[in-house]
Amino acid sequence: MLTAREVHRHFEGMRAVDGVSIDVLPGRITGLIGPNGAGKSTFLAVLAGTLPASSGNIVFEAEVITALPAYKRARRGLVRTFQLPSEFAQLTVLENLLVAAPGNRGESLLGALLGKRYWLPDERRLVERARRLLNRFGMSAKESDYAGTLSGGQKRIVEIMRALMLRPRVLLLDEPMAGVHPSIVDEIATYLESLRDEGLTILMVEHELHMVERLCDPVIVMAQGKIIGQGPMTMLRRQREIVDAYLVG
Repeated sequence: MLTAREVHRHFEGMRAVDGVSIDVLPGRITGLIGPNGAGKSTFLAVLAGTLPASSGNIVFEAEVITALPAYKRARRGLVRTFQLPSEFAQLTVLENLLVAAPGNRGESLLGALLGKRYWLPDERRLVERARRLLNRFGMSAKESDYAGTLSGGQKRIVEIMRALMLRPRVLLLDEPMAGVHPSIVDEIATYLESLRDEGLTILMVEHELHMVERLCDPVIVMAQGKIIGQGPMTMLRRQREIVDAYLVG
């Protein structure tokens, strides 16, 4: 589904991503772990197009996308969430989902001028899709709440739902469990398992190793901008280099 070959990202001489090559397999959740400063989030940003690669190639569904901007990658189905919550605080939960939805004819100047009769069917279709997601993720009661009033875990769920409005082929998740209450961590994990079982391909950066072990196969380990190991967590825990770099304690 998604391949990176010898991808580099340098910042004024610092090699944040230093020749990383990975294959993201279809219908699985691939984990990306490593210590702070390993380059994981930078690499995810390069895959999504929010940061350009200094060199290397990225291929998504047999198409080279290395030079494509982020919005074109998202339109093709390569969609990401962010490490810090990025909800629109002054919009309702439903509006946060609708903002991401493509294909509403009322978004163009011409569509707006043609009036409600022209764009209302699209609006109704997208609202229906958003409400199905709200129901699936147990958030229907929050539909009209302002997103800024939600808990940290609820904001994470809104981010995932907003990404799903784009109908992704590959979903890039940047620490979806970070800052989330333990009761909601398990809830998010269950949602991700159901998405995987339906065939969605996911690449996930995460620090909660028990959740990585539960959800991810394979797991890729980064340290100092490089990949130092790959495989199931049970195998990685036995590799001394990885234990020294990250897994101690």
